[in-house]
Amino acid sequence: MIHDDLSGFAPSPDGTLLAHISDASGSPQPWLSTMDGARPPRLLDVDGTVTRLAWRPDGSRLLVQVDPTGAENYRLAEIDIATGAVEWLTSENTRAEIGVPYASSGNPYSPDGRFLAFSTSARDESVFDVFVRDLTTGAVTTVLQAGVEVSEDRYLPMFFSPDSRQLLVLRMHQGTEHDLFACHVDTGAIEHLTPHDGPAKFLPAGWSEDGIYVCTTLGRDHTGLALLKPDGSLDWVATPEHDIDGAVLSPDGEWLVWGVNVATYSRLEWLNPRTGERGTVDGLPRCVAMQEFGYDGQTVHVRGEELFTLISRPTAAKDVWTANLVTGRVRQLTDSGPDLPADLIEPEIVRFPSADGRTVHGLLYRPRGVTSAGVVVDVHGGPEFQTRPWFWPVTQMLLARGIGVLATNIRGSSGYGLSYQRLIYRDWGGGDLDDLAGAAAYLNGLSWVDGARLGVLGASYGGFATLSCLSRLPQLWRAGVSICGVSDLVSDVRSFPPTWRRRAKDWLGDPDDPADFARLKEASPYVHAHRVRAPLLLVHGINDTRVSIEESDRMAARMVELDLPVKLVRVDGEGHVVADRETKQSEEQLVVDWFAQHLAP
Repeated sequence: MIHDDLSGFAPSPDGTLLAHISDASGSPQPWLSTMDGARPPRLLDVDGTVTRLAWRPDGSRLLVQVDPTGAENYRLAEIDIATGAVEWLTSENTRAEIGVPYASSGNPYSPDGRFLAFSTSARDESVFDVFVRDLTTGAVTTVLQAGVEVSEDRYLPMFFSPDSRQLLVLRMHQGTEHDLFACHVDTGAIEHLTPHDGPAKFLPAGWSEDGIYVCTTLGRDHTGLALLKPDGSLDWVATPEHDIDGAVLSPDGEWLVWGVNVATYSRLEWLNPRTGERGTVDGLPRCVAMQEFGYDGQTVHVRGEELFTLISRPTAAKDVWTANLVTGRVRQLTDSGPDLPADLIEPEIVRFPSADGRTVHGLLYRPRGVTSAGVVVDVHGGPEFQTRPWFWPVTQMLLARGIGVLATNIRGSSGYGLSYQRLIYRDWGGGDLDDLAGAAAYLNGLSWVDGARLGVLGASYGGFATLSCLSRLPQLWRAGVSICGVSDLVSDVRSFPPTWRRRAKDWLGDPDDPADFARLKEASPYVHAHRVRAPLLLVHGINDTRVSIEESDRMAARMVELDLPVKLVRVDGEGHVVADRETKQSEEQLVVDWFAQHLAP
């Protein structure tokens, strides 16, 4: 299913130009187009894979974050909009971040256009320090050093205060444990804004004259939206019985917009902080319009009274849309999948019990015209992430081959409250496996599902879950595909990216502790490889730095030794995420063909 993959966007400060990241040229690159569509999009070519972009406040340059090799040692560069010239700002082989990794929220530029904030692991590969670059002189100043005045951890810039004198910095210890700090650029002082006990999320939204808007679970299970006032108190803006994925404040402070996660779809709401008027954003298609921290480039921007969002739907490619917050007029600004079939299938939102009685959520896709079908259980990565109703070619390609898909949100998934998300901590291969057994039982109870033809699929943590299913619940599955999956939790923790190491003990466990070592080993699919019966496809990028390719190499070698059905595909030139368009399409076809072969009647 040929389409362009959009993975980020940003409207220009004056609202006349749209920059977006697309793989239309073969790999993710920045493109520039006019809002009125008067001229065709223009490619701004950069050497490497572009993962994020942001505008200078004067609109003269576009900042890009670039992955040169797939190893996620990101470099920063500015592109001159007039000439296309690229100026590199950070060195090679040192990871730089302009916000939360793999996300797109926040703004690294100061409102006055003088400063650019970023983090790097140059001094200590296990932490992120925060720096500010003076764009007029080129001087770089350290504003927060991990381990000095603050603990050693990952510190990431979010945005500046309205007067450009302070920088808001996020400490991201876990997916459910954050802290905020105000760094005074002129004096070097650091102020801890969010002292608290126990885990809590703090997702910054914007800095106004009255305080900082933040989405937080402080005192709550679901994420609410509040104004963090200068005295440290919270003035709640919205507290729905659902998670708020994120929020954004317009540069002029006139509009505060947030996204409520209602059964995996987005409901966008707004507030005028100055008048108190509230409303909802109507007119957009039913979609996912915002994700936590803007993962996958899905965040919202507001310029004047125009809202811009990258929306996802199961039956269309991701595209940028705009909605006028006053008139309600909506427009689609990009068209990434004009040739996609018109009969793509929407999912049904389902719930089913786990082995311990806990309710598990999912999206069920049923192929048309089939009375007895095999089904692939799709497990997302993270594991602190959420499967949502977006377009993924593999899902629709499987449906076209008469195979159903159940995309699960098992325990550990975000979007269902803090306590549900934290159930995965120090329990990989535990309760999550019960949830996947519950998914198989649920499918076996559906009249149109052939329970003897179930497959399981996942990437990253989802790859680990796939291997766990095949090795520890072998009687349930006919075939499996693990992409960049973990086979041995002990070796995985010991090969974590350096900046993950300080979170490992709380997240998975400490392999140097005898009790943790035994638990991690017992939960490792490699130990149970002799029990696998279903054919297994392993796919892994050789440059992967999040999950070492040795995890797949070792599992494949063990299965060959046991004379069990396995195929290993090592992907050259790619890391944890495949960037090259042609390679990605080949991988998708490989996965679909594997299940079509092994889940046939």
